[in-house]
Amino acid sequence: MREGTPRAGLSVVVIARDEEDRLPRTIASVRFADEVVVVVDERSTDRTAEVARAAGALVVVRRFDGFGPQKNAGVDAARGPWILSLDADEEVDAELAAAIPPALAAAARRSPPRPAAFRVAIRLEFLGRPLRHGRGTLSHPIRLYHKEHARFCDAPVHEALRTSGRPGAVRGTVLHRSYRDLAHYLEKLDLYTTLAAEARARSGRRPSPLLPLRIAAAVVDSAVLRLGVLDGAPGLVWAGLSAGAVGFKNLKLTERLASARPASPS
Repeated sequence: MREGTPRAGLSVVVIARDEEDRLPRTIASVRFADEVVVVVDERSTDRTAEVARAAGALVVVRRFDGFGPQKNAGVDAARGPWILSLDADEEVDAELAAAIPPALAAAARRSPPRPAAFRVAIRLEFLGRPLRHGRGTLSHPIRLYHKEHARFCDAPVHEALRTSGRPGAVRGTVLHRSYRDLAHYLEKLDLYTTLAAEARARSGRRPSPLLPLRIAAAVVDSAVLRLGVLDGAPGLVWAGLSAGAVGFKNLKLTERLASARPASPS
C-alpha cells in the first residue's frame, strides 16, 4: 500500500473477527491498492487487530451489528472514492489485481464515473479444493464500486449492495476460503442460519411445508444437475451440507415462531 493520501483512489475494506491466521494472506493479495481498512468485531479474542496494523492497515474496532453495517463502517473510514469489499477469508488472484487499476482509471475519466460498480467472480474453496461445479460455488456479486454511487443495505445477513446504473465486470477471481475445516463450517452454519431465521421471522415468513422435498431437491440439484460430483468428495460433501442449511433455517424459524406464541391458558 502506498503511503499518504491515495492517488489511484482505491480502498480495500475487509471485515474480520478472529482472523489472525487468514488475514495476512488477504492483505498481501491487495498490495496494489492505496489503503486497506479492516473492520474488526470487538468480540474478537485473538490478535486480528494487531495483525492488521502490522500489515499496514487502518483498523476500526466496533460492535458487530450486522454484515451490512460493518462494511459500511469501513467505507465511511476509507479515504479512497473506490471501494473493493472483501472478507478476511478471501484473496484476490493475480489476474484480478492486474485488471482493477486500469478498469478504475477508465471509469474515472467519465463524470459521473461509468460504470460506477463492477461485478467480481468469487470462487469457493472447500476442504482444500476450489469447487468448479455445484450450487453456490461461483458467484459474481458487485464488490468493486464508487462509494458515492453505492452502499450496502443494513441487512444482518445476505447484505445487498444497492447501486445505480448497470455494473461492469473485471477479469480475474477472488478465492473464497470460507471454511478452515468441517468444524468451522458447522460453526458458521449455526451463525448464518440463526441470522437468516431471525430475519425471516421479522419479515413474517413461514416455514416451508415441503421441507423434506426441498432438502432432497437441493442435493440432487448441486450434486447431479450442477455436476458437483465432478469435484469428488468435497463436491458431494458440499452438496449435502448446503442442503442441510435449508433445513436448519426452516427449523430455527419454526422454533422462533413457536416461542413467540402466547402460552395457552391452563
